[in-house]
Amino acid sequence: MIIRIVKMVFKPEHVPAFVQLFEERKERIAGFEGCLYLELWREAGNDNVFFTYSHWESEQA
Repeated sequence: MIIRIVKMVFKPEHVPAFVQLFEERKERIAGFEGCLYLELWREAGNDNVFFTYSHWESEQA
């Protein structure tokens, strides 16, 4: 199993659109072959920094 943590930084004015888009697409992403788990994290004290935390069957997934 592979754990991936991806950091993303957005301009503050783009944060609401990103959050909405992620919520709309979360199930689709989680349905990708090999994806075992997916969460979106937001950095404490820095509202425009996000992380995706995901578990994958393998590096190729």
